[in-house]
Amino acid sequence: MSFEVLFLEELHTRGFGSQHYLRAFKKRPHVSKSKIDAFDNVKYLDVGKLESEIGYNKLKRRYMACTNLTYDIFLSIYDFNSSSCMAARFAYFTDAIRAQLRKYVGSIKRPNFELRLFGMQDGQDHMQLYSISDFISSTKLQATEIDLFGKEVRNIAIDLHTGMSYNILMLDRLYRPGELLNSTTIEQYEKSIMG
Repeated sequence: MSFEVLFLEELHTRGFGSQHYLRAFKKRPHVSKSKIDAFDNVKYLDVGKLESEIGYNKLKRRYMACTNLTYDIFLSIYDFNSSSCMAARFAYFTDAIRAQLRKYVGSIKRPNFELRLFGMQDGQDHMQLYSISDFISSTKLQATEIDLFGKEVRNIAIDLHTGMSYNILMLDRLYRPGELLNSTTIEQYEKSIMG
């Protein structure tokens, strides 16, 4: 079972986006930042970036990651059969991003995809989620984790060997209560990505 059909149904319900929305099979484990940074083992995505890694092996990087995720979105598509992944971090789901993701999905022979979707803050305009949901439906991707809205900053890593997602411990320790609360306004965020 996956969550894409449930997500589409709940996307149309009243009050969607006003509070944390989480659909996952299990609680996301932690990984320390120093571990994923070891040996240049990680590629960090900035807003507006797409990255792909085709065919994991020990000589290539192990993680794709996204830190300080607030109002933007981090989407990953991982194929178990080829151990390949494409990930995108964006403020707006544009036609160019959709085309690149669709090209990646079409390039994998006999795929076994898992899609993960993270980001956004409570009360944020979420119209672009309709386009993302349409993309998921049209490509027949299975959503295995959807973590949207809330009041906290997210720091996420995708393990390119297993496809699992992790919460990055930025200070190599567990967070204190309230330590990850987002203090950036949507206006400050928009100014930061435009400047």
